[in-house]
Amino acid sequence: MKQAGPHSRPSEKEGAAPPEDRSTTEYFDSYAPEYSVGRLQFAADFIKAQARPDSSLIDIGCGVGNTLEYLVGVAGISRAAGMDVSAKCLEQTQRRLPCTTYQGSILDHELVRSVEDRFDFAVLAAILHHLIGKNRRDSKEYARMAISHTLELVRPGGYVVIHEPIYAPRAVTTAVFWVKKALTTITSHRVQVAGPWANIGPPVVSYLTNEELLGMAQADPRGSVVDTDISSSQPPLLARPVLRRWNTTVIVGRDAAG
Repeated sequence: MKQAGPHSRPSEKEGAAPPEDRSTTEYFDSYAPEYSVGRLQFAADFIKAQARPDSSLIDIGCGVGNTLEYLVGVAGISRAAGMDVSAKCLEQTQRRLPCTTYQGSILDHELVRSVEDRFDFAVLAAILHHLIGKNRRDSKEYARMAISHTLELVRPGGYVVIHEPIYAPRAVTTAVFWVKKALTTITSHRVQVAGPWANIGPPVVSYLTNEELLGMAQADPRGSVVDTDISSSQPPLLARPVLRRWNTTVIVGRDAAG
């Protein structure tokens, strides 16, 4: 749930995060949804297989904490942390389980540097498509930055676990981006079209392709892709004639050499 702002070009040289996308932050403050943990079965199985009794995990964009609670419970993680831009969500996370919390954006390099701990696992679950810039190109650059910054939170030999809903074709997802972006200028309310997650208006989303996601995961020289799972999934009913959907998980291992 980490948001980048709509009015600045992304830059690794900037210490502070881009201006916050308030419309998306306000959306999650208002709705605070609990996303299904079933989509993270592949990730949970991987973490459980690799975890040790003293392993630690941070959930980036932890929301209300149900994903963090699930992963910690399944894998037997002893030290947990969550990061989110929403103070309301972090309050709910702390009510769910004992954990350290960090309020802010994964795009804020100063925040990342201020985190003293380094984790065995860092999870980016359905976060990248919520990182919104002024256009699709900037949004994709924010996604790449998020993966790079998350690698900094992982100890050498640890893992970044990325999960994203993937939609195709690109022309349709680009149209969705611009329609939602336009509607957020005239309303702060989502407009329901089908089912609980199919809506127009906020939050703006910038979906990646599987190729783009894998390319971003492979781009940072400090890590390499060690496992992937790409599973077909049904898009919302009204969108099925024009959209294809996958649940994609990519595991990036941070090089043991650092």
